Amino acid sequence: MPHVLDRMNNPWGHPDKYQSIPVVTIEKKDKYSNAKLRHIERLLMQYDPELPDKVECTFKQWNLIIRDYLRNETALRLSVGDDMQSVPVRVVSGLPRPFEAAIDDPEELLMLLRRPLFVNTAVGLNFVKEYFDLLSNQRRVKPVMTTSDEVHRVETFLDKIIQGIEEVNLYKQISSIDEDILGAYFFRIPLIHLYWMVIGTIAAMLDVAVEGLTIVVTAHELAHAYSHLGRDIDGERWDERKFADTDLRVVEGLAQFYTQVICEKINNRVPSALEAYRRLLTLQPEQYTVHKTWIPDTKAAGEIIRVSMIECRSQYITNYDDFLKVVERHSTNITRPPVKKQRLKKNDIGF
Repeated sequence: MPHVLDRMNNPWGHPDKYQSIPVVTIEKKDKYSNAKLRHIERLLMQYDPELPDKVECTFKQWNLIIRDYLRNETALRLSVGDDMQSVPVRVVSGLPRPFEAAIDDPEELLMLLRRPLFVNTAVGLNFVKEYFDLLSNQRRVKPVMTTSDEVHRVETFLDKIIQGIEEVNLYKQISSIDEDILGAYFFRIPLIHLYWMVIGTIAAMLDVAVEGLTIVVTAHELAHAYSHLGRDIDGERWDERKFADTDLRVVEGLAQFYTQVICEKINNRVPSALEAYRRLLTLQPEQYTVHKTWIPDTKAAGEIIRVSMIECRSQYITNYDDFLKVVERHSTNITRPPVKKQRLKKNDIGF
C-alpha cells in the first residue's frame, strides 16, 4: 500500500480509491474477514439494536430536504427539462475497505462504543469520592456499604479503562484515511452508499447523535453528486475525466463546504447535525478541513465558492493551487467595496 502522504496527493479518481471503481461488486472475503464483519455487526447491534433503522429513517426524512438546499446553494440541477440524472442512495451493511483494514481487533470496539458511558461514570465517581463523608451521612444511604478507599480504587480502574480507549490505534488509523468511509459516492455509476455500521461506530466514538451524523454524511455525499453531475445555467456538467483527475482537496473541500452550509441552515431544527459535523472534523485529515482556510467568514462565501466551482468545472482546473487562485480572485471581486459615485456640481459641467 502506498505511503499515506502519497495517497493523499492522489486525485479523487485514482485507481487505489475504492469509490472510483466503475461498478460496485461484492468483494470475496476469506473466512476470517467474514467472521470479523459478523463480529463487528453483532457488537453494534448489541450496542444499539435500532442503529440501522435510525440511519435509514433519518436519510428518508432528510434526503429531499438536503437535495433542495444543494440546488439552492449551488444553482446546479440534476434534472433539467427531459434530462433527468438519477443518483440513488442506499443504506448498506458492511464496511468500506479502508475502514475494515483500520480495525485490528473488533473487541476494541466494545470499549470505543461505550466510551461516553465510562467517562460519565468516572465523573460521577469523582463526585462521590469528593463528597463521600457528606453522602455517607445521609439517612437514606445508611448503613454505608463501602469505603472512600474502595470508591477511589474503582475510580482508578475506570481511569485506566478510559486511558486504554484513548490509546486505541483506531483513532490514528481513521485520521490517516484519505477516503470517505461513512459513505461513498461511486461517481462512475453513479450511486451513493451510506454505511450504517461505520456511522454507528463513529457516532459512538465522537459521542454524537446517530441521526445528526447521518445528516452530515448524506449531505456530504450528495454534495459530491451535485458538484459533479449538476447542470449549470449553460447546461454543462463537470467532465467525468477531469473530475476524476481533480485534487482531493478541491473535491472533498467543496463537499465539506456545502455540508457545513446545510448543517448551519438547519441548526435550529437539528442542532445535532452541526455538532456532529464539527466533532467529525477533529478526526479527519487535511482534505476534509482545507475549506476552512479558503475565504474569511463572509456573507458572500456561498457566492464566491459557487462561481469558483463553476469556473473550475468549465475551465478543467484540477490543480489545488490553481483552484485557490480562482477562489482568491472571485473573493476579491465579489467583496470589493463599490465605487462611490461623486455628485457633479454645476461648474464641473460648464454651467
